Amino acid sequence: MPLHLSMLKRLHMLVGAKFLLTGCGSLRIGDLGEVHNLYGSLSILELQNVVDRTEALKANIKEKEHVEKLSLEWRGSIANNSQTERDILDELRPNSNIKELRITGYRGTKLPNWLSDHSFLKLEELSLSNCKDCDSLPALGQLPSLKFLAIRGMHRITEVTKEFYGSSSSRKPFNSLEKLKFADMPELEKWCVLGKGEFPALQGLSIKDCPKLIGSFLKLLFLN
Repeated sequence: MPLHLSMLKRLHMLVGAKFLLTGCGSLRIGDLGEVHNLYGSLSILELQNVVDRTEALKANIKEKEHVEKLSLEWRGSIANNSQTERDILDELRPNSNIKELRITGYRGTKLPNWLSDHSFLKLEELSLSNCKDCDSLPALGQLPSLKFLAIRGMHRITEVTKEFYGSSSSRKPFNSLEKLKFADMPELEKWCVLGKGEFPALQGLSIKDCPKLIGSFLKLLFLN
C-alpha cells in the first residue's frame, strides 16, 4: 500500500488490498478511513501495532460496504491488556455485506459479540486461527448463510458449550453449515450436544490434534 494513502484524494476505486501496519508511525490504520471505495478483499496485517480503540475506529471498516472478504491478522508477543485488544477488534467490525472473514492471531481473551450478529446475512466463510488466549467460542450457530467454519489453535478452549449454537430459537443451529474444521485444540475435552438436529446440512467434518476430545459425542451429534 502507498505510504501516503490518505493523500490520494482522487482515488475512485481500490480493488483488493493488503494493508501492512508499521510500528514507526509512517503507516497507520487510520489512513484506511480516507479510502471510501475499497472493493473485493481487504487484508490488514500487523494489528499489534494499533494502540487503542480510537485509532481502530478511524479506519471506518464498518462503512466499507463493497469489501466482501476481510482478513485481520495480529503477530508477535502477548497483549499487555486484553480489554484493549477486544476494544480494537470491536471497532474493526465489517459491513453486513461481508462474505468471508478471517481473524488470525488475535490476542484478547474474548471475541467480540458482533461475530454472532444476525445482520451478517451474507457471511459464508469464517476462520478463527491462533487466537490462543481466547477462553470461549463465539455464538455462531444462528448465522443464516454460514457454510464453512474453521477454528484452529485456540489453546485455552476446554469445551464446546451450548452457547456455541447461538440463542434458542425454532431454527436449527448451523442450518447452512456444510464444512466444519477443528484443529490444534490441545485442551478441548467436551462437546455439548443439544439434541436439536445440529448441523443439518453438514457434508464434511474434520477434527485434528484435539487429543483430549472423546469421540463418543459424534454419535449423539448426528443421530438427532
